[in-house]
Amino acid sequence: MKSIIQRSRTKILLLVTGCCLLVTLTGCETLARKFVRKPKPEDKKIEEVVFSPEEYKGEGVSNQDLYNQYFLYWRTWQDELIDSLEKTGNRKRQIDSLNEAIKNLENIKPLIKPESASKLESCISRLQLLRAAVTRDIYSNNVTDNRREADRIKRDILKDFSFSKIKDSII
Repeated sequence: MKSIIQRSRTKILLLVTGCCLLVTLTGCETLARKFVRKPKPEDKKIEEVVFSPEEYKGEGVSNQDLYNQYFLYWRTWQDELIDSLEKTGNRKRQIDSLNEAIKNLENIKPLIKPESASKLESCISRLQLLRAAVTRDIYSNNVTDNRREADRIKRDILKDFSFSKIKDSII
């Protein structure tokens, strides 16, 4: 009698387990949906946004305003250069400051008369020589000389090319 009860228990246990398994596998969704892998978010196509830079031509701005703007930019980069010329200064920052200062002086050249532009060209060449000296000075041995030269160049440009002195030479 015990074996009949044990067999009945085993059958009932298998039947209950089978029903639970059947309910679990079917669940609320279809079997195909349950076991199909969902796509990762990276697989979706994302359209890249491309920005095309437009250069500001300065249309509608007078030459005097452009001169003031470029002169202010030059002065800021020259001050940045002088601040960076120290023993522990960053060489990349020094060279970038020099390049930007030269670029802004080059932008000033077409805005002034040729005789003033030739004077400005000598200052630009001095800055280019300073850039070569800073580039060669890998170990910052001549940093004080370079700083002194940068100060001299700044003083000369401020003396000769401040707006009050050059306003009559602006084209």
